[in-house]
Amino acid sequence: MDVVNLVVMGKTGAGKSTLINSVLEEDLAPTGSGQAVTRENCVYSRKMLVSVEREALKNADYSQVAKEVKMYDTVGLEIDSAITQSTLKEIEELIRKAQNRERENDVTLVWFCVNWRSSRFEDYEVQLIRSMSVENEIPFVLVLTQCYANEESELEEQIRREFSEIPVVRVLAKDYSLRNGVIEAYGVKELLARSVSDYNSCKVRILEDKLQRLTRNRENTIDRIRVLGNSCIASHSQKAKKIGRIPVGCIPFVHGLCIEMITELNRIARLNSSKRFAQQLFENVVVAAIVTPAMIFPILSAAAAPAYIETVGETYLDSLIDAISCSTNKDLQDSDLMAARIKAEIKKRKK
Repeated sequence: MDVVNLVVMGKTGAGKSTLINSVLEEDLAPTGSGQAVTRENCVYSRKMLVSVEREALKNADYSQVAKEVKMYDTVGLEIDSAITQSTLKEIEELIRKAQNRERENDVTLVWFCVNWRSSRFEDYEVQLIRSMSVENEIPFVLVLTQCYANEESELEEQIRREFSEIPVVRVLAKDYSLRNGVIEAYGVKELLARSVSDYNSCKVRILEDKLQRLTRNRENTIDRIRVLGNSCIASHSQKAKKIGRIPVGCIPFVHGLCIEMITELNRIARLNSSKRFAQQLFENVVVAAIVTPAMIFPILSAAAAPAYIETVGETYLDSLIDAISCSTNKDLQDSDLMAARIKAEIKKRKK
């Protein structure tokens, strides 16, 4: 039987437990009124019929499919709270476990609950959703709970602006009593149906977002090495210009600067290498035999020394970047493996 893993997150008082009980149609999760009722992360499971959009029709015509719905009730999140950091680690761990067990038609996503009556959406909530969604490759649905009125609140407008790409669903998980009557619960079954039916497209969007970030990170890494490398070469060139005023005698010092520069370029590229390695590498640079003789002439020496440094530095930096671009750097190699995996999954889900 296919499994639907729903991680229910949100601040204390967001109505997470009430929502879980409404979905499972049973009072399993303890509820309260704005207080931290859930003291530890719990999972509740039930086999039930879930409405799923008919793939052939691609519209709101739903059919019911038997699924095991697992709902993870999590401790309320609060800003700068030690318990929040512990909760997040536990949540990420259970997400990883659920994803590792995922079969082809299983679903794993997060319902992030926000009380519709709240005054504001905290910055840390925005950052948490953005980072956690991409890092863990898990779709989020923003659930506005306790919506007992039709009008769109200021909070709701803010959320839709911040997360135009993430589904925002309004629900009232439990009947709400007013002076002039009762507003009946609504939206819960539709929330579950939409979450399951839209899961594949939401998952693809998350994967594509992560792939773009990996590409940008690779480009940023190369750009950083290029900028810092050029700065290193310019610094050593200035030193060589001063030393180059002494014909012939400057040659061993300029060669020493080259070895120092190559060592520094390796450090910038985060390659572990000794000064001895840099010296051996330098001795194999062909350009040395071409430019060094110019340093024996008094007039040419002052110009030849920095030119020599720049030629050696630029040649080595270009070779270094070429090598890194071919994923000899472990971080980039890991990134490339991740990118390949993500591309394969996107292709599979788009079929």
